[in-house]
Amino acid sequence: MELYQLKYFLYASKYENISKAAQELRVAQPSVSKAIRALEKELQTELFERNGKRIALTYAGRVLRERISPVMWRLEELPDELHHLGREAEIIKLNAVSAVPLLADIIKHFKEEEPDVMFVVTDQREKTDWDICICSADPGLTYTYGKELLKEKVFLGVSEDSWLSGRKQVSLGEIRKEQFIMLPRGTMLRKLADEQFREYHFVPNISMECDSTQLVWQLVSNGAGITLWPEYSWGERRDVQLVEIVEPGFFRTIFLLYRRLGEMTAAACKFAEYVIEYMGALEKGETPYSL
Repeated sequence: MELYQLKYFLYASKYENISKAAQELRVAQPSVSKAIRALEKELQTELFERNGKRIALTYAGRVLRERISPVMWRLEELPDELHHLGREAEIIKLNAVSAVPLLADIIKHFKEEEPDVMFVVTDQREKTDWDICICSADPGLTYTYGKELLKEKVFLGVSEDSWLSGRKQVSLGEIRKEQFIMLPRGTMLRKLADEQFREYHFVPNISMECDSTQLVWQLVSNGAGITLWPEYSWGERRDVQLVEIVEPGFFRTIFLLYRRLGEMTAAACKFAEYVIEYMGALEKGETPYSL
């Protein structure tokens, strides 16, 4: 049995029509008919019952189709699979520590342009095995291999039931007695808060430290306290209201860090530029995609 004969038989059995099989195979109709007859002769059995132009599988034809179709359809897919395997997929290792809600939109649009690029995404500040890292920085810190993306405003996050809900702005003096839920000491947001609070001689009433931002959100939404809420990194939630702190005016810097340019793949370099362009548009108050 020739492979092409089995293929022609499968297409004919799929449609039970020689003309339709020939059209999909892009061959002449007589070629399909001739291949099937040669196959029947070799197997010494009829595979189709013929009634004029109409054909229908015989019992032997149905058995043959069941036996060979899983293998033949896999063989049909094999050229595409080998094509993709033969290409070395470019991998971008992204460590997403800050501004995470923005990155989903950026990656989505980047993948539309570069569908073969694969992302490996982590969110561990201590991790060093990455091509690109999006993170906030210690106050006053700069990086040799990095670029400032934007200044992120840090709001006060309060529950919908809080007396602060509905306020646009609040001063530190007004919230001296409020219970704060804070990230642990050593985290970037906590370092920023401690430095700013010291500068304005403000001692927050910290009722809880929690290293899970998800749990902090839930505690605040349930009215267990208030917290400092980074605008982009933590995103918007309907059950948490954001209030601007008048003084000192909390901001933190979001950086894109990268390996030495000579060590980065072309895809990673392009993605870095994509992130920079997106964040730049966002900081200017523009809609990023129009990018």
